[in-house]
Amino acid sequence: MLCVTLKSYTAPCSATTGGVSDLWVYDPADFNWTQDATSKSYTALALRDGATAAGGAKMFRLSFQRKEAEFKFKHTLNGCSVKYEFDLDAQLPNLSQELTNYLSSLDSAGCCCGLGLVIRLNSGKIFVIGERYVNGNTIPYFEVVMNGTEGGSGRKMEDFNGAKVMFKSEYGRMANEFSGDISIIEGFQ
Repeated sequence: MLCVTLKSYTAPCSATTGGVSDLWVYDPADFNWTQDATSKSYTALALRDGATAAGGAKMFRLSFQRKEAEFKFKHTLNGCSVKYEFDLDAQLPNLSQELTNYLSSLDSAGCCCGLGLVIRLNSGKIFVIGERYVNGNTIPYFEVVMNGTEGGSGRKMEDFNGAKVMFKSEYGRMANEFSGDISIIEGFQ
């Protein structure tokens, strides 16, 4: 208390579930997140001035093979410098021109402006990484890129055919939770 303000963490007295339920990819320049001053979670989402759904400002659902997506983070500390590394992987089935075009669009976004990701876990919690605008202001650059993606046809008919897309990022804090209703995200599809 005299040096730092700590908080308690109470684990829920109920079951929880692992895994990723849904993913959305978005252009971080298009959206402004509203952050609650007390909880620090995001509570609302709006298009920024000049961004329109007709112009492509949307949340793009990333359809992946069920039970084949995972969100992970790693914390490191060097003196008082904090870093969180984020990894999200998801299996995208079916090698095809559509998959080639999709991967190319992710490459371009990573080079130009970065990607934003909304990650809904099977537990119902929703996390956001790669956001750029919060409460109408820019935040320090939070770059998410596709890096390390691999894939193939498999050898046997029952083998996986597609790509395991890998998103990577690092930032100075843990991912913020979106505590608003999922219908807000879905409304921007």
